[in-house]
Amino acid sequence: MEKKRIVGYCRVSTLEQKKRGYGIDIQMRDIKNYADLFRLAIDEFYIDEAKSGVEENRRALKRLVRDCKTGKVKAIIVASLDRLSRDLRFTENFFYDLQRIGVKIFIADMPHYDGNNRKDVLIRQIKEAIAEENRKEIIERLKKGREERIRRGRMAGGTLPYGYMRNSKEIKKNPEEVEIIRLTFDLSSEGKSGWQIANHLNDRGYRRRNGSGWTQRQIWAILNRGDLYKRGMIEYGEAKGENQDLIII
Repeated sequence: MEKKRIVGYCRVSTLEQKKRGYGIDIQMRDIKNYADLFRLAIDEFYIDEAKSGVEENRRALKRLVRDCKTGKVKAIIVASLDRLSRDLRFTENFFYDLQRIGVKIFIADMPHYDGNNRKDVLIRQIKEAIAEENRKEIIERLKKGREERIRRGRMAGGTLPYGYMRNSKEIKKNPEEVEIIRLTFDLSSEGKSGWQIANHLNDRGYRRRNGSGWTQRQIWAILNRGDLYKRGMIEYGEAKGENQDLIII
């Protein structure tokens, strides 16, 4: 009969990878320290990188749950609750489902947590609620910051629309992409359809930012940004702004 294992689970999001204290190596160290403290031997680590705390479809986590359900795992150690998830509903369901099949979950920053102790469970649930609230607060803060940038005529951040590139902290027009945008609008004004424009660009060797060919969908995406390219109008959520320097056509 196959030995049931004790495993560690770690997760970082893209943003958290850039911050101290959230890296995989830090989590693994905390889990190993916990295991050493209670004389537990870790057989394997399940690791999800660049995954949000509310995303449930994580490859390593799905494999972990599957291994738990097939009797391969008897205990899981996480560095902290928010590494498991920042969604209260998901975390509670996770604990409930695994407890039902006899899999224990240990929390490194709650070293004396006892899942059979009602007070410990209450503290755990409070921590879960705080993790979810922190996530929502971060999202709200980012949203307000991006809206304010838009009102000031600056891009919200993230991936730039086609036609622009970053030069240090400044946003500039990308000459190669500008040429494609202007050609796309010229062809559209001649009555060409999306797929005809895409074929025209592909036949002449024009490629998208990722190096792949053009499709009707990407052509529509450019044409739907007419307010940006023609008037310098930008928006994020309900916030709107204007920047004449962004005009391409």
